[in-house]
Amino acid sequence: MIDVINLKKNFGDVELLKGIDITINKGERIMENILINKLNEKDVEHCTTNFGLKLRRKGNKSFKKLCNVFTNANIINFCNNKNLTDEEYFSKLNTEYIPLEKYDLKKRKNNIIVERYPKLNNDEPYIFVCNHTCPEDIETVLNILDRNAYLILGSIESLKYNPEMYLSFLNGMIPFDILDKAQRKLVFEKMKRVIQTNSILIFPEGSHNYSPNKLINNLYDGPVNLALQTKRKIVIISMIRDEENEVSYVDVSNPIDIQEIYYNMKNNFNSEENIEKAKVKQLTSFIRDKMATSVYYMIERHFQTVIRKEHNDIEEKIRQNKIRDAFIKLKWERDVFDAEYLTKKSNEEIEYEQVVKSISNLVVNPNISFPFDKNWILKELDLCKKDIPNRMRLFLEESKIQKVKKRK
Repeated sequence: MIDVINLKKNFGDVELLKGIDITINKGERIMENILINKLNEKDVEHCTTNFGLKLRRKGNKSFKKLCNVFTNANIINFCNNKNLTDEEYFSKLNTEYIPLEKYDLKKRKNNIIVERYPKLNNDEPYIFVCNHTCPEDIETVLNILDRNAYLILGSIESLKYNPEMYLSFLNGMIPFDILDKAQRKLVFEKMKRVIQTNSILIFPEGSHNYSPNKLINNLYDGPVNLALQTKRKIVIISMIRDEENEVSYVDVSNPIDIQEIYYNMKNNFNSEENIEKAKVKQLTSFIRDKMATSVYYMIERHFQTVIRKEHNDIEEKIRQNKIRDAFIKLKWERDVFDAEYLTKKSNEEIEYEQVVKSISNLVVNPNISFPFDKNWILKELDLCKKDIPNRMRLFLEESKIQKVKKRK
């Protein structure tokens, strides 16, 4: 359909495009993110440069100003009790509902309320670990961090087609294909290189959490393994989003010395278990629990109580709204949902799904008396509601139908 041959572009003496050839076939997207769309294919030595690492550290204040402007952010620092431990902070926390009028919110702004931010060592890189709660969570965290932190990005679709990724590139990012085993292995080595001088920002849930009941999804073990191998501390960032009022609430924990906890853990594991792996999984659960605790207290203070019996299937209503909101904001045009919404499932969860699907799909001979429990079918329907990739496909098909109707 279109051929671009030997495209060049200079800004003064700086050669920006060095003879690029592009072929665009019928039906393909035209606007692909030039220069950054193949960053995931770079090896450890070329995923960033030493100069790039230094420039992003030194220029972090300037980047924050740019980020504030591009994301239309209004940051409200509501921090207090900086010298308290996490345990002291939560034990003294007033859990009564806080009305929005208490904050200096600005209309038509992306209001970000930072409830707590610890005193961090100026020159120390940290592993910032955040829950994945909404499409705005990355830009929200980049706005409030006090230092540069390279973003770990598992979305190749966003890397190639989302223009906002240029802002992430200016910040510094390590993209990878979450379905590519080789790239998943290589991203860990890239993080080890970056964490020597710069912080890391990672969302270990892997995908947005669309569960109305599960405060935090299962976490991948990457942050804990990285902390153990590099001796860097983990800082937990917990976030919730009030979509109706366009307000984000953020809580940042004190640094956690994972290595110290690891060596002080008691070996109360079964002899058959791999003790090292068991410790890592327990530490990951520890991080998840602390994150969930923070999320729970923020929900309690900032969201009005919903009475379940007053609504018809309130869980599905909340889930449907969150899925629709994400689909619209992320502007999905292709079926990449198996990668984009991949979450970690425990062995128990996998086994439960297999059992439910097997039993609910049994074909019962009507001539044989068989005590079949119809609740198994209801359980499978519940699993279908929680199948986010398939739910996104339904939205995608509906959007295509609507586009065809508009053309007619």
